[in-house]
Amino acid sequence: MDRADDDADVDYLQSVERLAHAVVEEAAQEGWLAFIVDEEVGQTQLQRAINALARELRFVALRR
Repeated sequence: MDRADDDADVDYLQSVERLAHAVVEEAAQEGWLAFIVDEEVGQTQLQRAINALARELRFVALRR
């Protein structure tokens, strides 16, 4: 793998991370994001998956 491939992989991963943060932010704006599993009662599979995503994301300043 060469430098260009490494750069493309990093760019791809940064793009995916930005999109993941955007999804989590939308869930928070809708008022149903839950970082605590016990708060997920009555949520859909999609909502539980987004909650799990939010728990795994690193909340650090992203370079845009």
